[in-house]
Order: sequence, then C-alpha cells, then structure tokens
Amino acid sequence: MYVSPVRSFIAFALVLAACGGGDRSAVPATRTASSTSSQRGPDALLLRVPRGGGVARVTAYPNIDSVAWTATDAAPALDRVLAFDPDAGLIATIDSRGLPAWIDLRVGSVALPHQRGALHGTTSIDGSTIFAVGDDGAVLRFTPAGTWLFKPPAPARSIFPLSGGNLLIVGGTHASERLWRIRPPATKILDSLTLPGTTPGMGAVAPFADRVYLATSSRTLLGIHARRLASTKPIEFAHTIGDIVATPSGDRFYVITDSSNRVNIVDQYQDRVSGTIELADRPRDLRVDPFGRFLLVRAASGDDVWVVSVGTDKVVGTVHSVWRGDVPFVAPDGAIAVSDGRDVTFLDRSTFQPVQRAVGGASEFWYPFLWNGLRARAAALDKPVEFPTDSPATLPPPRPVVRDTVVAPAPITPRVDSTKIGFTVSFAAVLNENVAREQAAKIIVEGHQARIVTGTTSGMTVYRVVLGPYPTREEADRVGRASGLSYVVIVGSP
Repeated sequence: MYVSPVRSFIAFALVLAACGGGDRSAVPATRTASSTSSQRGPDALLLRVPRGGGVARVTAYPNIDSVAWTATDAAPALDRVLAFDPDAGLIATIDSRGLPAWIDLRVGSVALPHQRGALHGTTSIDGSTIFAVGDDGAVLRFTPAGTWLFKPPAPARSIFPLSGGNLLIVGGTHASERLWRIRPPATKILDSLTLPGTTPGMGAVAPFADRVYLATSSRTLLGIHARRLASTKPIEFAHTIGDIVATPSGDRFYVITDSSNRVNIVDQYQDRVSGTIELADRPRDLRVDPFGRFLLVRAASGDDVWVVSVGTDKVVGTVHSVWRGDVPFVAPDGAIAVSDGRDVTFLDRSTFQPVQRAVGGASEFWYPFLWNGLRARAAALDKPVEFPTDSPATLPPPRPVVRDTVVAPAPITPRVDSTKIGFTVSFAAVLNENVAREQAAKIIVEGHQARIVTGTTSGMTVYRVVLGPYPTREEADRVGRASGLSYVVIVGSP
C-alpha cells in the first residue's frame, strides 16, 4: 500500500535520525514558528499542557517562551503521546484515565471518543488512528470519524498496528494462543500463527521494521516476520525480560532483564543479541528518542537516567530526573529535558550542563515534535484568482488562416522535473552501510536485486535500500507487496 512520504512523523524522524540531529547553535534563539516561512524543513516545536488538564499551547524551540499556538478547547490530564500525524495536524494521546484523545493543531479542538469500559494496550502508529483492547477482549479502532470494533475468535491480549495498514492481534489463553492478521476496517482474518504463549504488553514493533518481538516466556524472546507471519528462532535470556523498545527505523531492538546491569541489543536482520550496553546498576525502563539519536534508560532505584548514544551504543552521560510519561525527553536539537524540582531544565547533549530552564515547567505535560503547519501563510495564497475578461483588450490575437485551415501556435513543451518521474520502493534508511548491504542482499523481487542509494543530509551519509523506479505507483506498490517486507513508495528517486 502506498504511504505518503509526509504521512508519518516517524518517517521524518527516521530521516532526522540519519542526520544525527541538529547542532544547538544552528538554531537561532529568536526563531519562531510563524517567522520561518522561507526556511526549509519543519519547525521545532513543543506541546505544553497543564498536568491537571487545561488549555494546550505550542511554543517554538529553542525559544520556549514564544507561544506559536493556543488551543480553543481544554485538554484532559495527559499521560503520554502515542503518535503525531503531520498531514492532519493531530496529536494522539492517552489521558490519565487511560482513554484516547486527539489534539487538533489545525482547528484547536480536543476530541475524546465515547468509551465506557477500560482499555489496555492502547497504541497508534500514525497519529490519526488509535487501537486498543477492551476489557472484554474486543479490539477497538478509534478515529476522529468514529469507532470500529472487532471481536477475534478468542479475546485479544496484545495488538500491533503496522505501517501498511495491517493489524496483528495476539489472542487466546496462555496455553493456546494465536496471532491473527487483519486489515481494518475489514474483519476477515488474512493469516494466523500458533504461538507458545506470550506475556501481555511485553512486545515491540517499529513502523518500518519487518519484525515484531514478543516475550513468549519470562526469559524468551520470539521474533515474528510481520509480512509473512512466520516465527524465528527464539532468543534466550538468563533473566526475566523487563522491557522491549525499538529504534524508529527498527534496525535494532533494546531488551532489559530484571537482574542484569546491561541493555541487550537485538538485531532484527540477524535475530540474535548482537551486543550489550553495560550500565552502572540495574535498569527499569527504556525510552527511545523519537528522532533516533539517544536511548534513555531509567535506573531501577533513584532518579538516575543513563543517556545512551544509538550511534555508538555507549553510555554518554547520566542525568537526574523524575520518570514520567513525558519527561525526560530529547529535544529536537538533541538537548536532554529533565524534571528538576518545579522546573524543566534542558541539558546540553555533549556536556550535560544546563542551557535553559522552564520555570514551573514540571507542572506541565511536554511533547517535542517537528511540523511546518503553524507557519504564516503566504499572502498570495489568500488572494482571489483573477480571470481574464472578454473585453477586446484582453482577447487573444486572431490566429492566422491559410486556405481555410487554422494554423495552431507551436505547442509549448513543459519542462519536466526528472526527480518526479516514476515511483521508488524504499525498504529502509540507515546510517550503517554494512547493515544496508545485508538487507539489500536479502531482497530479490522478480529477479531484481534491491540496491543502495546513498544520500547526504546535514553532512551525514544515509544509505537507503530501494527497488525501482517504476512507471506507476500501482506497479511500485505491487512490487512492495511481493517482497513480503515493510516498505514505503516514494515519488521519484530518493
């Protein structure tokens, strides 16, 4: 299925991750979202909502006191953000009661779908669609237009939406468990797989990864090919699995256990633990920077948070912060935002020294994102279209007539934008050339081997695994489906 290149915020975050982030000094302190209409790329923004509920506002970053937008409706007390849809301007959230809600940045409204029972496993991959499991085991899909419900053959335990529109559902009892694949809003089961029994809520999937990893026992991790619905060889750990998260690109998954002072790195291309990150103490929770640069690791006791560089898999610093659904977080320029008493303090990504402080910021809910939807419109866009009148002064000159035959003027050949010819199937965009080559070697569709396209963004080299281009979007989409992998169709060449 075709996915718009700007449809998913995570798709952009993947590219930003390839850039290694922006340097703090490269962002002017006086910049605001409404004054950058000539700037390329999206604006760095911060959503701020009173923690007890209230009117949301968006401030420009790094000028965090510059208000660029204010909502017209009050939002409930928020627990965490699920995803952001830049096309629709929707931020999908969960409130403190565990119920979904959207903040609409285009009109300023807050939408809360009607829901009576309790929900669990609530998740979103695109910001517009929110999936959850009801207390009766039914699967619910919430959208601003309405609610869809599906009752699987056995009560659902976990759900995993995929970027192509499919949904994976784990259901049944621990002793007799199945994995089903459907494509909402259709309710037909397209494929299924028997599972050895999983731990509810203990699993992870990345938007552009082909793997879903599930904890199938207290010490075992099972990989599932999301497209083919086939399982891989289980990965055994010495201790009970405590948390699993994936990088935005899905090239690696991080796993912690409850009695070990390390983070395990699982490579989805090899389906094994490819490395470890040693810590000073036992970890408790994991949080991946949505821009793909850092992994934040919460200590099992106290307020220590280890900052791990995704590029080097090394601990680069330790910060102190209360761990909430929103903080600590990584700002668009790589600064680490921590809860510091009553305030929220931004720490330099290299020195971890304070660079600015939001006084009283701990009483707010925070969410960093990138978007250009708050920029001022160009004045020309709001001018009415003017059409020529039928007055003699505006009529075109008569065409020359030769032997009663109208001689048409020479046709004007439009200039062709070669970058928009054809459609390319993209499977991954990574920083590591070896990883890109390994994945490309595995992708062969109709006798054609995937290739690597190299590009440079902000001085960093990005390796994209692609097939094509193809003359039509339908042809590119057909090839993507035939690969059995997660993919995105790009207009033109990457």
